Amino acid sequence: MNPFRRVLTWAVVRLGGLRVIRVIANVFELKTGKNGHLGFPFIKRRRRHGVQILVYHRVNDEKDLIFPGIPTKAFAEQMEYVAEHYTVCSLSETVQRIQSEDLPAELLTITFDDGYRDNYENAFPILTRLGLPATIFLATDAIDSGRTLWHDRVFHALRESRASALEKFGDKGQTYPLNTPAERRHALAQVLKFLWSLEDRDKCLWIERLFQELRVGDSVSREGLMLSWDDIRAMSEHRISFGAHTVTHPILSKIPPRRVRQEILESKEIIEANLKTQVKHFAYPVGRREDFTDAVKKQLRDAAFDCAVTTIFGSNDSQQDLFELRRATPWDEDVDSFALRLSYFKFVSC
Repeated sequence: MNPFRRVLTWAVVRLGGLRVIRVIANVFELKTGKNGHLGFPFIKRRRRHGVQILVYHRVNDEKDLIFPGIPTKAFAEQMEYVAEHYTVCSLSETVQRIQSEDLPAELLTITFDDGYRDNYENAFPILTRLGLPATIFLATDAIDSGRTLWHDRVFHALRESRASALEKFGDKGQTYPLNTPAERRHALAQVLKFLWSLEDRDKCLWIERLFQELRVGDSVSREGLMLSWDDIRAMSEHRISFGAHTVTHPILSKIPPRRVRQEILESKEIIEANLKTQVKHFAYPVGRREDFTDAVKKQLRDAAFDCAVTTIFGSNDSQQDLFELRRATPWDEDVDSFALRLSYFKFVSC
């Protein structure tokens, strides 16, 4: 954040502006038409309150230039803020409140995707100290197995390569310079966007080609990267619940129905067998609107899930489809910007 914006944010928060903004966000919302565009007079009185669901992946101080986690201190400050200003409830309680239309003004739920071990090492002590519940969605193939999820393989390739460029990659034969961290992050974003668009078999072939082009060995093994079942069982005793996130993290709209069913049921059964409890919550891999279908949602209902979360931006009121729950990622590291952004998220999501 540039210094001017930091000072302005600090002034708004410390001089009482945040309190006003929170009141406005609780009373009003943006007015949009059927086409999603703003409609005059641009704001309207809020008809229903909604719950905000936050999504995190990693919490650590590694300063990874390719896939950075939120710093531990920043996460602690964010959790202290929501503990003081929000009603933080479990995902199970969120589902019950949506169904019963019992949604107070400041309701929030915390989630994590994939199952990285720093969730246990760094996030869990903070959540426990503050008495906050959270849900972690597990891609079970990488739990306690030494195996690596496909996107972590992509991160590894772009992190470790000494190549100065990724040449002629993707369906348009793009070349991406790799001389600076910013260039590598840009290349990563474009590579992931391309891989997400592919059928699963083609995605695997292109990942192999990525390793070849970047001249990186494909023996990816980052010991301790993912949670163990002992970690998971320990957290499950302290208000941390666990949901299914498939077995191998495929894009569900890009694989055949039979494999969709396998990925859903197997991940559910593995978690239930290890925790001796029912698994009722699911997170779509990647989670954009194009990453799942109505047929996938039906398979989740048939498998006795109560809800599924996406990465589609927004909050969730009593009219929200429980198998298309919206979430938001809090990118800000300083707590003042985080506080403002939560109110902004609420105001603009409708």
